[in-house]
Amino acid sequence: MSVVDSDVAKELNGYLHLHPDETMKLMPLYDATQDHARRGRCLHESRCPVVKAGAVVLDDQDRVLVLRNGRQWAFAEGTPEAEDESLPRTALRVLEEFAGVYDVWLSPGEQTPLVVDVSPAAPEDGLRLRVGFRYFYRVHSGALPPGMVERGEANWLRLASIGDPLLLERIESRLRTVV
Repeated sequence: MSVVDSDVAKELNGYLHLHPDETMKLMPLYDATQDHARRGRCLHESRCPVVKAGAVVLDDQDRVLVLRNGRQWAFAEGTPEAEDESLPRTALRVLEEFAGVYDVWLSPGEQTPLVVDVSPAAPEDGLRLRVGFRYFYRVHSGALPPGMVERGEANWLRLASIGDPLLLERIESRLRTVV
C-alpha cells in the first residue's frame, strides 16, 4: 500500500486542526489534494506541490540528529515510495536508509507532524513547492551506527543550534509536555 492523496489530506487536516494559523501557507497542497480526490487523479501536469516526509530525531541528551546533504546539514527527508503505507512510515524509512537508525519512538499522543514546512522544490522537481511533513521521534544516543559521525555523514547538534525558530519552539513545547 502506498501513500495516496487521502493520506496526505488526513495528515494535513490533523495538523491544521492544531495550527490553524498556518492554513494560508498550506493552501496549495490542500487545494491539490481536494482536486485530486474530486477528479480521481491529477490533471495538474507536475505543478502540484512535492510532498516530503522527514524525521526530527532527538536523543536522550536533547541533541537533534542531522545528516550530511552536500555541504550542509539537514534532517532526514524523502519522497513517499510505493512501499510506504503512511507519511510517518516514509520518515522512518528514510531515517533507516540514510542514517541506519531503527530504534526510535514517538512520545505518547504525538502522531501529528511536529511541523509542516513549505519551500521551493529542488531544481529536479521544477517550479513547484516542496511541502515537508516533519515527525518528532526520540532515540537513545547509541542508536546511530558507529562511524557515521566520524565519517562526517551525520552529526548531533544542540537544540540551540536549530536555525528555524518555529521548529525549535515546537520541539521545546513537546519536551515540556512529556512527563
